[in-house]
Amino acid sequence: MLRAVVVASILASPAIAHADRPLCYRGARYHGAPIDLDVKGADVHDVMRLLADVGHINIVVSDEVQAKVTLKLERVPWDQVACTIAALYKLDVTVHANVVLVKKP
Repeated sequence: MLRAVVVASILASPAIAHADRPLCYRGARYHGAPIDLDVKGADVHDVMRLLADVGHINIVVSDEVQAKVTLKLERVPWDQVACTIAALYKLDVTVHANVVLVKKP
């Protein structure tokens, strides 16, 4: 009887599908923790890692992304910073489950 209950509960539980969704799009609202950032000629990989720390998120940046960035920002949501960098270098920023992916299109 126990086996039937376990199988029934597995079959009854909905499958969780995680489709990629863009983080950055026209009209997006930013809700991330605000950050003050002042860097000159910083590697984009390092800046994105900093944003991951501030936003308490997981982030993966493709090795194909190669850029330096200079930023002086005060009290800007971390996700808006990520999207601004993405717009500057024409990068795709998507969310898949609990991971933010940054890559070239």
